[in-house]
Amino acid sequence: MDPTIWSVQARNLPEHASNPIHTDEGGRAAGFDAALVAGVTVYAYLTRPIVEAWGPEWLADGGA
Repeated sequence: MDPTIWSVQARNLPEHASNPIHTDEGGRAAGFDAALVAGVTVYAYLTRPIVEAWGPEWLADGGA
């Protein structure tokens, strides 16, 4: 399988703003350059290239 370049600019969802780490100010206070994007959001972004590579069976069952 040839590698495919795929990119996304992750964005925080408004409902995550109640946790300070998901704001720029809170992220900087914790030593980061900006806010951290929630793990569930990152997972959602990562499902696209994985499903394109291994098919929807991977998403449904965790294996190809």
